[in-house]
Amino acid sequence: MINFNLTEEIIKHIFSGLLIINSEYINSKLSNSLVDNSFLLKEKIKIETEDGIIKGNVYGCQASIGDKEIKILLGNCSQDKNILEYCLLLHLQDAPMYGLYLVIANDINADPLISTSLDGKSWMVCSTYLQATFLAGMEQLKDYNFNWVKVQNYDYEFEGIISFLQHYNDFYGENNEGQEN
Repeated sequence: MINFNLTEEIIKHIFSGLLIINSEYINSKLSNSLVDNSFLLKEKIKIETEDGIIKGNVYGCQASIGDKEIKILLGNCSQDKNILEYCLLLHLQDAPMYGLYLVIANDINADPLISTSLDGKSWMVCSTYLQATFLAGMEQLKDYNFNWVKVQNYDYEFEGIISFLQHYNDFYGENNEGQEN
């Protein structure tokens, strides 16, 4: 059983740490938001709606932890300017990927999801224990004070974010998102 309220709060905390959403704990003058043109990628996420196709921006950053690379991709899946929807993929080299999705709006179900994948194709919804472990890892990242740079060599992660979006849509009973290169 998933505690969706807890999942939503975990994702909001992680998103605020990356300045995807407003944070009262992080000085935005000292840190760049992941939603910054310096991290904007050429790829788009294609979202099929009743009114046609929307192309959402994808942002990406990376940093080194010892001899390992950590890569983060963020897809803007918003279909309405008043309702933000973000999909985030985090991948530490030689470790499982994590995918997060959240709808951010007042009076709307947040449809939160945190899942993990060993291969970037098959996804498993995270239990509360795995969510807490992931959150603890994300908190440790703050201690490193990374100099995030625009992501490079991210084809594997981009395929992973598209796969995660399909997993998310399957989980919530939709089938409307894909990719465009």
